[in-house]
Amino acid sequence: MNPTLRLLRFIGSPFVSDTLKIDGENIPELDRVSLKNRMRFLFLETLREKGNLGDLETMYAQEKKRCALGFEAMCRVSKILADSSIQYALFKTIRPYTFTTVDIDVVIFGDGLHFRKAAESLQMAGYDLVARGPSSCTLRDPKANLGVDLYKEIAVSFLTYMDKRKLNNFVTVLKLGNSGCVKTLKPEADLASIIAHSIIKEQMYTLSEYYTFVHYLKKLNIQSFLEIVKQNNLVYATRTHLSITAFLHRVAHKIVPKGLQQILDAFGEENMEKSRLIRDRLETPHKYHPITVARSLLEITKGKEIIKNVGAQLIHMLNPNISKDFLIKLVNHVRRETY
Repeated sequence: MNPTLRLLRFIGSPFVSDTLKIDGENIPELDRVSLKNRMRFLFLETLREKGNLGDLETMYAQEKKRCALGFEAMCRVSKILADSSIQYALFKTIRPYTFTTVDIDVVIFGDGLHFRKAAESLQMAGYDLVARGPSSCTLRDPKANLGVDLYKEIAVSFLTYMDKRKLNNFVTVLKLGNSGCVKTLKPEADLASIIAHSIIKEQMYTLSEYYTFVHYLKKLNIQSFLEIVKQNNLVYATRTHLSITAFLHRVAHKIVPKGLQQILDAFGEENMEKSRLIRDRLETPHKYHPITVARSLLEITKGKEIIKNVGAQLIHMLNPNISKDFLIKLVNHVRRETY
């Protein structure tokens, strides 16, 4: 059986009760696949629940500690921003399943002054500024050694792919275990941002996004999700992403969840990436074809603000030093197996 399929059937789905049993010789391979797909802790947690951890007991303890440190780091950032009267929300950071994170993404509502105040507040609290971009900056949490990405706009370089002004009504408060509370986006908005980021920024589909969708689905207000996707011109990206998700769920569990089918009925299915995934024997992570990325980018440029940002990006690229750096990063981006 294909490793991706074996992993999906072993971990299971909120919409099915039966799961696959695995023997010890399959565990190292599935561990590697889970690591590449950014959902290793979920795999290890499932192993623990089924009594199969064995030699991975130490790794599980390390991942559990990383999870706790991540929760504490998110709460620290949230408290600093709240104490500074900054309107913010974590996004594409917290997942609806057992997870660890390598960075914390925070969108800052308001204008550039609010963004600068947010960065300065974190620096005054001991966070080191490590990078700046046109629409974001990265700081380093001094205790958990995690990156904290502050976003003035939800963008890749100059290209805004979601309008934060349309997300104000989708902010909610979430309790993270015993660590405290944070503000984050509701499932409808967070899921849309994860899909957009997957295709437009990372250009890759991982099983972490698969499990994010299937676990969010039971909490999802489908009509609100459809509206967010339409308002942000993400229909093609969403159709592509969910066509893969529906296909994998059908192959692994013989069904497509009702809510997922409802969204596909509204947006239609996209078969190109599904066909490529079949050709590659369901290997994940799955790299999106440049045509898929280009069509997704073309759709988001329907927004007036996006068009301005595209112009700024093109002018920025005329600088030969910047263009050389961009091409080097692009080649590395294309060659990588995961992110």
